[in-house]
Amino acid sequence: MSRRRLSRRGFTLIELMIVVLILSILALLGFLKQVDLRNTALTTHVVGDIRTITVGAYNYYADNGDWPPDAGAGVTPAGLAPYLPSFEFDKPKYTLDWENFGAGGTNFIVGITITSSDAGFMDKLEKNLGTKYPYFTAGGSLTYIIIDMSGAA
Repeated sequence: MSRRRLSRRGFTLIELMIVVLILSILALLGFLKQVDLRNTALTTHVVGDIRTITVGAYNYYADNGDWPPDAGAGVTPAGLAPYLPSFEFDKPKYTLDWENFGAGGTNFIVGITITSSDAGFMDKLEKNLGTKYPYFTAGGSLTYIIIDMSGAA
């Protein structure tokens, strides 16, 4: 009778636990990759937003001979609103802020600040921008510089 019990087919508890452990590890790796892909997609969206705002700002400059005044974080500057119809500066995962560091004339720096509480997203954004875009980071924000006429090197 004991010989019959040993020849039974089936899985032991240890074998089932190993299979569950392997599946859990694979699911975790898939989840981490999904988070990375989501951050990559968000950074691509941010780069598109930067280009949209840049085109709107240059159109404003061409029409008015000056840059739009500074606005608060998440607020579309009044001067840029006609050039960016239905564009929101307050996004679910990040906030955009129009920066005009100067009083006009020939001494100014104009840029867009992106702020997010998601450090992984901000790291991915910095890697996505690389060295081909002019930007600087401080804390949890990244400022993309549209034009720098401050005389700094």
